[in-house]
Amino acid sequence: MKRLVVAALAVLLTTAAHAEWPEKPITMIVPYNPAGTTDLLAREAADALSKALGQPVVVENKPGAGGVLGTSLAAQAKNDGYTVLYGNNATQIVQPVTNSAAKYDPLKDFTSIASTSDTATFFGVLKSRNINTLEEFVAYAKEHPGMKYGTAGVGSIGQFTVEMFAIAAGVKFRHIPYEGSNPAFAAMMSGETDFMMDPVVYGQGDPEKVKILAVMSDQRYPGLPDVPTARERGYDAAITGWFGLLAPAGIPDEAKRKMSAALEAMTSDPAYQERVKKLGLVPNFRGPDALQAQIETDLKVFTDLRDKIGIQKR
Repeated sequence: MKRLVVAALAVLLTTAAHAEWPEKPITMIVPYNPAGTTDLLAREAADALSKALGQPVVVENKPGAGGVLGTSLAAQAKNDGYTVLYGNNATQIVQPVTNSAAKYDPLKDFTSIASTSDTATFFGVLKSRNINTLEEFVAYAKEHPGMKYGTAGVGSIGQFTVEMFAIAAGVKFRHIPYEGSNPAFAAMMSGETDFMMDPVVYGQGDPEKVKILAVMSDQRYPGLPDVPTARERGYDAAITGWFGLLAPAGIPDEAKRKMSAALEAMTSDPAYQERVKKLGLVPNFRGPDALQAQIETDLKVFTDLRDKIGIQKR
């Protein structure tokens, strides 16, 4: 009898030790307020993961400090696969490079799981300026040094993109930071600034009033197939924003594999792709290795550019 009890206990312990992940609900931290782009994409991912994994994925919004607060909480969470972060290149790249409050290390403190979509940055000017190509814009900028551009703030992706283009084109601009992309866009529309590079240029720009000269990304934007990239015109300036799932470093391989597979299936779904395109985004799946490589590359690019243009960590 004693042997039977010992054997039964051994079986139970072995089963428990090899229990499949996940056994309980998963918490997905979103480091921004509800209803924003990151939140909407996170809820798409949470729904897909819930269905694929058979466990609820609960979204918890933890906004604050431009995404630093929620991202920091995720970095400090237990690495058992039951807490994940739906972040983006702002939380994992821009903030660590420009904000001293971002104490986490994007490479050492996180495990990359998958990215699900990208955002393009659009180069816009008012049509009333009669500038129709990048070449015309550069020629005008050289004749009129100090042209003004607005962004969502110092250290924003908009500033990095414009300054990358300025270096490539051999021109200098004057940066006017605003409290967000929308006020910066309004400033361009009113003539307070001369141009802008931001996703909002496409999302809110009136085609009758705004001319999009280029897409500041690696590839042309599907919604504007006739608009070239800056690189196509000979200016090595491209920054692609991305959104994706990460977790505290060292989560179980099984958790990473299952979540990545679920998100790959989601991004290949035509219905999901259509919903994402309506947000002005491009569905784009990167697995764990590809997303990690993207983060490594982005960190180097942004750090080098920060030093070149003299942005001080705030």
